[in-house]
Amino acid sequence: MLLRVSGQLSSEDFDLRTVTETNVGDGGVPYGQVLISFAEAVLGEDDELLQRKRDEVVKNLGGEAMVDAAAVIAIFNANDRVADATGIPLDDIMAVATVEMRTELGIDSYASAKND
Repeated sequence: MLLRVSGQLSSEDFDLRTVTETNVGDGGVPYGQVLISFAEAVLGEDDELLQRKRDEVVKNLGGEAMVDAAAVIAIFNANDRVADATGIPLDDIMAVATVEMRTELGIDSYASAKND
């Protein structure tokens, strides 16, 4: 939601398919493929790959950006797990605001989308 809104405000076109699909590029985000690869490595089980991806983020974006990216990955992962585990439903205002995005991404078909 926030990426779509920030893209609209800056007149940039982000491809949200990168959230649910593979091999769709960088999503229109500078260094998007580097960040996507890093996020996938963080959520994976290959420690050597994770170190290579950390190094790649540092090389391309700097050490502070790597820490920021790691923090964003961690908080999104934690928030989703808490919401799914507790069955927290989507707020009415967010349900209305995200209809188009949820349809585009097909996420209403996910098991956790049935929480209401």
